[in-house]
Amino acid sequence: MRTLILISLAILSTLAHAGDDLRQPVQTVIILGVDGMSPRGVDEGVSPNMNRLIEQGSYTFHARGVFPTSSSPNWASMISGAGPEQHGVTSNDWRMWSRSITPSAIGAPGRFPTMFSQLRKYRPDAKIAVVYDWSGFANLYDYDEVDVSADTKGPEATMQRAVQEFKNNRPDLLFVQLDHVDHAGHTYGWHTPEYFDAVERADKLIGDMLKAIDEERAWDSTVVLVTADHGGIGKSHGGESMVELEIPWIIAGAGIGKSREITRNVNTFDTACTTAFLLGIPQNPAWIGKPIEEALVGAAKGGWVDSDYLPAPRFTPPGALIAADEVIVQLSNEIPNADITYTLDGSEPTKDSTAYAGPIIIDATTTIKARAFTRGRESRETSDTYRLLRSDSPRPVKYEYYEAPDGQSRWETLPNFRKLKPMREGMCPEIGLATIEKREDQFAIRFTTQLRIDEPGNYMLHLKSDDGSRLKIGSRTIIDNDGSHGPIEESESIDLEKGLHTITVEYFEDHGGEALELAITGPDKVRVPLSFDRFVAPK
Repeated sequence: MRTLILISLAILSTLAHAGDDLRQPVQTVIILGVDGMSPRGVDEGVSPNMNRLIEQGSYTFHARGVFPTSSSPNWASMISGAGPEQHGVTSNDWRMWSRSITPSAIGAPGRFPTMFSQLRKYRPDAKIAVVYDWSGFANLYDYDEVDVSADTKGPEATMQRAVQEFKNNRPDLLFVQLDHVDHAGHTYGWHTPEYFDAVERADKLIGDMLKAIDEERAWDSTVVLVTADHGGIGKSHGGESMVELEIPWIIAGAGIGKSREITRNVNTFDTACTTAFLLGIPQNPAWIGKPIEEALVGAAKGGWVDSDYLPAPRFTPPGALIAADEVIVQLSNEIPNADITYTLDGSEPTKDSTAYAGPIIIDATTTIKARAFTRGRESRETSDTYRLLRSDSPRPVKYEYYEAPDGQSRWETLPNFRKLKPMREGMCPEIGLATIEKREDQFAIRFTTQLRIDEPGNYMLHLKSDDGSRLKIGSRTIIDNDGSHGPIEESESIDLEKGLHTITVEYFEDHGGEALELAITGPDKVRVPLSFDRFVAPK
């Protein structure tokens, strides 16, 4: 009798907690991936539909992609539950028939296992649909693993097809890729007004999917996950910076905790693992990610905090190196009645900081930090640095400007400057591109100046470029960052005596984005950009 009572109590306990079971599979998982959408794009942009998902679900603005921060490696990691070291997709040029890295695990037909192949293996009758706007996405999975593989043209057509698939076929797994935000970043620059317009456009399309779920009354059996492959800086990505690496990760729907900010580490390869977990299928042994159980109802406290989300202020224009005597900065917030405070001295903004009442005029290099407040809520702190090169700034750097000869092979590495005649010469404030007139692609610049060292010791030089660059002190090459690539930084240490040291930087732009930045870390371990205040004109 005692045994029967214990069994009965166990059954009752199981039934009482069935609603909290983290492993109850959902019917449909919808992944909405927006190429190039940064956390700032969501947090500071006009995104009411993504805000709705944040309020009704769980989120983090600090999820991480993988290196390199380009599309194919990151989309592949998202669907494969592992990084490039495992699946082998290391660039947008990757093709299965020409891969240089053998996957650590190979399933049929010779590919690293994806969320699609894993679902097909354990649920052969599952409906799987993939709808994408970037044709390169098709290289990352096998068509035979899915029921629908739709290469659409344009974000509206992509989402329209995805909504049709959801309404008409109710797939178990629906993956949607939108591409236009990345195009806006490359064309106008990340976090420019045009970029935020593209994010708002993506948000409206996400709203179309949410409306379809509303109309189908399907939230009790559907989970929506919004994320991205990478962020960006300037007009490019592919480099090694936090603004390129961090991505938003927003999940809502059946069994997902509400108004919850995830504080544990989230990686893009956790998306495949979370998807498998939600659909009730095993993780592939080759996957290195983990399901984000902290987002689920019933998850023990830890790895997440309750969140009363408020969007952060937006800076217009975004911070950058700007060749101007002054810049007028405007702050705004998606919530019209939110109060914004800011600081200009590097301190953290609070409710008692200077209240934003109109445009801020910056006439020297300045970092602005801001935060929004309303009805007991506060946003995260956001900041931008405006580094000004004024017309009256000293010009101690000599530059020589070159263009690739027409009708010849394009430059894909630094040219031999000894064999070229400069089209133009002049003096500029620093080693960089902001003050030099140039064409869009296929140009090169050689900079020469003298670096002033006031304290002898060991120094670290940091050279970041898109595309290739090389740094010399005297005749010695210190950093070689050559090649056609995104914004990649290379660093090297060197012992320097007090005095002047001749420094030469060679740079070329192949195509796409362009960037050149030089910084130094001294014996005090403080990193600063190198500009006119540390240079002396060459003799």
